Amino acid sequence: MAPFPGRASLLCALTLTLAACSPTATGSATPASSRSPSASPSPTAALVKAPRSLVSAGSLTFLSDTINPPQESLDPATNQAVGFDVDIADAIASRMGLSATIVSTDYAGIVTALLAHKGDAAISGMTITPDLQRSVAFVGYFQAGESILVRRGNPSAIQRPADLCGKRVGVQVTTSAQDTLTSENGGDCAQRHIDIRTFATDTVAVQALRDGGLDAVLDDSPVAVTFVNGNPDSLEVAGPALRLGTEGIAVDPRNHDVLNAIQQAMLALEADGTYREILRKWNLDSLAIPASQVVITPSPASTP
Repeated sequence: MAPFPGRASLLCALTLTLAACSPTATGSATPASSRSPSASPSPTAALVKAPRSLVSAGSLTFLSDTINPPQESLDPATNQAVGFDVDIADAIASRMGLSATIVSTDYAGIVTALLAHKGDAAISGMTITPDLQRSVAFVGYFQAGESILVRRGNPSAIQRPADLCGKRVGVQVTTSAQDTLTSENGGDCAQRHIDIRTFATDTVAVQALRDGGLDAVLDDSPVAVTFVNGNPDSLEVAGPALRLGTEGIAVDPRNHDVLNAIQQAMLALEADGTYREILRKWNLDSLAIPASQVVITPSPASTP
């Protein structure tokens, strides 16, 4: 799922203080490289044969727009990439006997950079779509959508979008979540519209929810989990995630060695429980995908 404007504000989200938080700049002609800490391969781990051709010898290089916690962001204290996606990248590289390198790259240019061989793969919350599959091949690793955030105890008994009818619902402006609410006002809530309140950032929207000014907030599902993790006494997610879509690790379709190696590594992570361990670390268990969704049927672009 592509990050939206203002997502860098989530670096402040765990405490929900509204003090200024400087976004990390990642838009440059030469993206800054952040080498994430990688665990050494376990002696008992079944290693996957490393690809023959890599951007950097001994390392699997991943492009990522590192402003999208909890999936990927830069730790302000160390400037190192951290997050669920980063841990997955580390584990995949480890299965090949390699280290993982995360290269911060603007999301809008990530496919172009990948096809220009600036990285071996891209992991950046990318929802697999037919349009993207015309350019890149994917290995599935996660699913994400949108979730409804409410105050702890769910005082309005909200479980599904139709329960938002007539309610005050906050959303970050110009996001797909705002589009979802607008669509509901033309559907289930046509007779009793959702009172859509837009905010410059979802951090401010969630603060308004905690203060009692809103009944709910609609946000990206992994981001909603981040807010709850930081504020378990005051927030919870209501009902199942909406509009779920599979996210994938993108690979240049011409790099069959890399594609096959990442697929094998992901299947190994599923089989030995590492995948579930990483999900639990980030409290993202509900957004796991089964092993059957790891290997994505290649698009015509990714066939020889």
